[in-house]
Parts: sequence; C-alpha cells; structure tokens
Amino acid sequence: MLESELLEEIRKRFSRCSQFLEIGIGDDGAVFVPNGKQVVVTDVAVENVHFRCDWSSYLQIGRKVTAANIADIFAMGGVPRYLLVALILPDRHLAGALEIADGIANEADLVGATVIGGDLSTGSELTISVTALGDVSKPVRRSGAKIGDRVVISELPGASAAGLHLLQSDAAISSEMAKDLMSQHLAPSINYQKYRESMGKLNSAIDTSDGLLQDALRIAQASGVRINLYTENMRSSPLRLLNSEKYLNWVLNGGEDHKLLGTCSEALEGFIEIGRVESGTGVFLDDKAISISGFEHRWKN
Repeated sequence: MLESELLEEIRKRFSRCSQFLEIGIGDDGAVFVPNGKQVVVTDVAVENVHFRCDWSSYLQIGRKVTAANIADIFAMGGVPRYLLVALILPDRHLAGALEIADGIANEADLVGATVIGGDLSTGSELTISVTALGDVSKPVRRSGAKIGDRVVISELPGASAAGLHLLQSDAAISSEMAKDLMSQHLAPSINYQKYRESMGKLNSAIDTSDGLLQDALRIAQASGVRINLYTENMRSSPLRLLNSEKYLNWVLNGGEDHKLLGTCSEALEGFIEIGRVESGTGVFLDDKAISISGFEHRWKN
C-alpha cells in the first residue's frame, strides 16, 4: 500500500468539522482560529515500552495514547480541541493502521476533539506520538497547592497496575473484575465529564500517569508544601477484593490510570478526599515520611 493511499483512508476517519478549524488535513499545516488561551501537550507510545501488541488490539493502542494526551489537557484546566498524530508504522503492523486510527478517533470523539494532521513513516517499532491542543481560560498548575487544602482524586488509581499484574501472570482469567482490570491497563476508561465539572474548583492538579505518590510529590515540590496522604481513605478500593496485600501498592505506585489528582479549598463532589496539604516538604503517608518508587524511564550510561 502506498503512503498516499493509507493517508487517504486515515483522513476519512478524522473528517470531523470544527467551529474554529479553517484548514484541516490535506495541506502542509492546519489553520485554526484560537479561542482565547491555548494549552499544548504531547505524549509518545513505543511498542514494547508502553504497550505490547500480543496483549493489546490496535484499537486499544490508539485509544491509550490519545487518552494520555486528553488527560493532560484536562489536568491543566483545559478543554481538548485538536490532535496532531505522528505514526511510525513497520510493515508487520500495516494491517492495523486503520484500527489504530479508529482508536484515536473514538477516544477523541469522547471529548469532541478533532485530528487535524500529523506524519506517517516506516520504522522498526510501532510508535505513536500525539500532540494535543486545547482551550484554557484559567490554567491549573502543579504549583497552586495551598496549606490547608484537601487532596482529592477523581477515582482511586491502581487498576492499570493490577491489570498489568494479571497479564504478566499468564493465569487463566475468568472473573469479570479481572478482565476489566486488564482492559484498564490496555486502554483506560476515563470519566472526562467529571474532569470538566472540576474546572475552576482545583487550586492545583496533575494527571496520575506515573503513580499517586510520584505525582503527589510533583505537586508538593512545585508548590513548596508537604502532602500527607491517608491510607484509611484508600481502603474503599475494589482492588482489595483481588489482593488484600498488594492493593495498596497498586493504588500508591501504579501508573497509567490517568486519574485527576489535585488540591482544593472545599470538598469537590464526585472526587475522593485522600489527604491534606501541610507546611513542610515531600509526601507523607499517615503522618510518616516515605520513599517513593513510582515509574520513571531510565537510561544506561
């Protein structure tokens, strides 16, 4: 298949019109009329680093990388509008190209975002890079936490980590809960409407892509405060039913759930209060200092 033929099939999947889009896919660049302030984020997913093709469908892969970008826009207090997608497509994955495009389009449709262009190339590993652009009137930063704030989260995390544990176990899976957890690792289901409803109510926020403790530490460091988390408020996690010994580690250190973690002055409907912002530095767990082992990419010297 020629590049021009594949691009034409992909373009059909992203033909949505947009109020502010003047020129979409088909030229050297897209042209849109900004509506106030803009927020831009980008994320990349690489085969055998961020996903495995023997576990994930192409649709799930497209959804997963798109969700990561959309969640970042919301974490900044923005509304996703446009996506640019770069795809490195090895020959062995050619048959999945349009399913990847469908996955991207399906996730974008959940928030009304439009794919307006990108790039396509061959290469050795399937790689997808998405850049998302959104409107934002009042940006929410990691540095906005105030002493006395409640620490809240849209949902308790850990489903992705538990799902990864199940996938790696190679055990026969029969329960619906286990199947759902594996699905959450392969492509998270996110309540974007809850994120919309939090706008204007959070003093600080972050997308929990690298683990609750790791991302709470980022808010604490940026804001110059201490965050004290309470494990008692995490006992409602359904992961306790799967493994009462491992569930708390999944909640605290598991990544790729893309829940919205933030701080606010008042209780936030629909969010779970899991701690308080205090004077000091770092992250405490039940009033005790802890070491943090969330996910970070590493390179060999």
